[in-house]
Amino acid sequence: MKEKYLGIILSIICFNLSFGQKLQDGQKRWNSEKKLTVNDFKIKISDENNEAVFSQFVISYSAQGFDFLKRNLNNKIGNIFFGNASWIDTTKVKDIDKQLKFQQAQFDLAEIQARKFRKELFIKKWKISKGFDIMNKISNEIMTEFSEIRLKLIRETEGGQNKQKFSEWKEKIENKLKELNEFRFDNKKKIKRKK
Repeated sequence: MKEKYLGIILSIICFNLSFGQKLQDGQKRWNSEKKLTVNDFKIKISDENNEAVFSQFVISYSAQGFDFLKRNLNNKIGNIFFGNASWIDTTKVKDIDKQLKFQQAQFDLAEIQARKFRKELFIKKWKISKGFDIMNKISNEIMTEFSEIRLKLIRETEGGQNKQKFSEWKEKIENKLKELNEFRFDNKKKIKRKK
């Protein structure tokens, strides 16, 4: 009888773990090897009234009661590109590859923010045991900062058109991703606290 209950409990846990990781149609998790493509932008438009390109990114999070006991919480925070809420009007964009690199840079910026979220949550993970308000607070701060940094990228690079500035931003982004490497989504190793 105990084995039956144990089997049911394990099945529920496995279902919850696999359910939380599945992406919906049109969503793409950030991955250093898989860059954005034209096909990832699902909304097809050709309208004079809209911007030529729009990308929707979401830094999502989920946690359960005993997650604070885990080695790290990296896989509890996702950086997702929402293709079903994004578009690229190929009739307006002259250099598609250049525009895709600019959109990818924004996705990379979102990944930096996701890694900052993971790091902050790792530092404060014991506070989860008192409630999930800490996650909401960190999420609000991270998303506000992402909006500000994204706007700064767009302004300083003139929408990716200023090659020199865009090159500088790409270098900064790469360095920050390396700096926060242990907080990438797919890192399942134990993270040691820095003293």
